[in-house]
Amino acid sequence: MPAVEEFFLHLWDEWDDVTGAARHVAASIAAEVTSVVPLIGAAWAVLLAAAATLLLSQLSLVSALS
Repeated sequence: MPAVEEFFLHLWDEWDDVTGAARHVAASIAAEVTSVVPLIGAAWAVLLAAAATLLLSQLSLVSALS
């Protein structure tokens, strides 16, 4: 009987290690994602500003040539 209890204790300990590692990975991924979001927003704003600048310069050029 003690061998069965020891087996389940070992199994429980291994399961606890696996779930702890999974929590650590999930927390690390969440931290990385939240640190990257502002950079993605800034890059998107730069791209939109560049697109607006190009469109406005084309509009001025077409108006000047008409």
